[in-house]
Amino acid sequence: MRLFLGIDVPEVIKEKIDKEIISLKRDYSHFDWIVPKNFHITLYFFGSVDNCQKIKQKVEALLWDQSFFYLHSFRLDTFVNRRLIVYLDFYREKEMERLVEKIRGVFGLENKNHHKFIPHLTLSRGPRSSKQQYFALKSKLRKIKIEVSFKVDRVYLFQSILSERIPIYKKIMSFELVEK
Repeated sequence: MRLFLGIDVPEVIKEKIDKEIISLKRDYSHFDWIVPKNFHITLYFFGSVDNCQKIKQKVEALLWDQSFFYLHSFRLDTFVNRRLIVYLDFYREKEMERLVEKIRGVFGLENKNHHKFIPHLTLSRGPRSSKQQYFALKSKLRKIKIEVSFKVDRVYLFQSILSERIPIYKKIMSFELVEK
């Protein structure tokens, strides 16, 4: 089973984000837009795992003293790899960075192309485009202001089930973060 550790976004925040990107979704209808029910922030992707019990135990041991924190959105932006990824960026948060470093310390790096953790919520994936189209998209993204914030007082172990239409994310276990 494919597993990842992530933050589930509150429903009211999912709805607000989705409303704010309606025009973007219309203008870029050829992109693969993430359905709001799947909005989340990935902290660590485990990949295909045979025994999730060991992961559950290790995560539980890691998080026993982890403080809760708040996330505040920053801007819309893009990553470019094989595809163009549109995402909602969040301000850096010390407690979240501490959490990710602890997880990476126990489970190792996600891959050999390790990069700094950027807290983000993926909104869509689209085809790579020309420089002109790319900069036109970046300009549109700068004009859309999405101001959301929410408390993160638990993280989840999710199972990612790939299907033909959209992936299905199933919560396997919840880990509560503490108040210090």
